[in-house]
Amino acid sequence: MARRPSLAEVRLLASGTLPDRASARPILYSCDTGEDSAAREHPFDPCLQQRLDAWKRLQSSTDSTPPAMHLFSNADALPDLHSQRLREDWRRLCAETDTPLLVYLHCGHQPDTRSPILQYLLQTLDHHGPVHALRVECRKSLQDAMALARAMTANSSLSLVLRDPTERLTPRPRHTRPLRYALLGTRDRAVDLSQRRAQAAVPLAATPIRSQ
Repeated sequence: MARRPSLAEVRLLASGTLPDRASARPILYSCDTGEDSAAREHPFDPCLQQRLDAWKRLQSSTDSTPPAMHLFSNADALPDLHSQRLREDWRRLCAETDTPLLVYLHCGHQPDTRSPILQYLLQTLDHHGPVHALRVECRKSLQDAMALARAMTANSSLSLVLRDPTERLTPRPRHTRPLRYALLGTRDRAVDLSQRRAQAAVPLAATPIRSQ
């Protein structure tokens, strides 16, 4: 019977910051009509006002300042909830290290609360493997999430933690932070990856996904 690795054997194999950052965009209402670029990029949603009102009540917000959306700009010039370059990074990572368990740490709300943000991420990555999503709103919850990620890595041998601090619906449009990642693996997996790097005709990337 194979021995299950302990938490002490979990290693940080790589970490970094992703270059793409979301940018603030206005939220349009029914009175915002016309053929300008903003209207084309943000088609009007007749239920948006009700969801925004519910979001303000949930936040106990009495601020009259209109909230904004933080979205990523992609090659097709249309805003999206995630950067499309994540798919390239994910494919390259899986080609170099095999497909890891994905642990997605997110925060805040999004304008369309009918679909979880994880659904959009999986569509972006085209990932059909194991995944866990956790909401992280403070330092303590981040510590708990990383402890859970380490425990899951001991069982799966390899995991990628993607921390996404983007507040997609926010009253603070100037407040944006980059995405960060951490590749965790057991000691045996770390040795295996080191050997693969040494034997590769073309060395693998110093970090498994694009960083800055």
